[in-house]
Amino acid sequence: MNEPLFVFGGGRLGAALARVSRTPTRVFSPTPRPHAGLWLRWTATDRLPEVDGAHVCLALAPRGAADAGPLYREVVPDLVRDAWRLGAARVTVCGPAGRGDPVADAFAPQRIDARSAILRLGALFGVDDRCLWPLVVALREKGTARLPRGVPATRWLWLEDAARAALRVGPGVHTLLGHEAMDLDAIGDRLVARFGGACSRTLFGDAACAPALRSLAGEPDDWESLELGERLSVGVWVAKLPGLRRGR
Repeated sequence: MNEPLFVFGGGRLGAALARVSRTPTRVFSPTPRPHAGLWLRWTATDRLPEVDGAHVCLALAPRGAADAGPLYREVVPDLVRDAWRLGAARVTVCGPAGRGDPVADAFAPQRIDARSAILRLGALFGVDDRCLWPLVVALREKGTARLPRGVPATRWLWLEDAARAALRVGPGVHTLLGHEAMDLDAIGDRLVARFGGACSRTLFGDAACAPALRSLAGEPDDWESLELGERLSVGVWVAKLPGLRRGR
């Protein structure tokens, strides 16, 4: 599997795909970022470039719940169809796992060409994720962090592990989660052990990510059956984070 990698979508997952790739990589997205591969401007309404012989990975995310249906039910299946027509060697599609959340429910594997590898991904964590990373920044830079309410124990999946899986798995629909469930109290304890300071609970309001996390309850996990190897835990990730930045 030494095909060049063409990643469509330059967000957190798209960036991780470029980082873990061991072949020449191009990242297509609307916004320039310092990706590990060559970045080219592209939007989901544009036609695909020449992809003959490439591994095409679609890591597109909607701007909001209202955009999820058109993106996942119309745009993504059309892009997959075009990729195969244009001679892609492999096609991988990444989308959210979950049941009962409008964005996850909009993801429609049944509409995607069955020759493709389709990954339903659980809660992704890593640099710049929307749920755990703000806690890292607050505690590391200010010494205090507020743990949001409403976040269930979650099987967090490291971005790099998700990207590595996306480059390896074959055709079919696969649901991938982290290896163990952790709640925010346990994560807060590990952050405090790493950086010092203190964590406390917010008094009002659920976290914005809480509904999507609750929708993952009862989802299967295909990681072990796909023999994808070890997954990095949140605790080990926290222990490896760079140290304090306070006072700068």
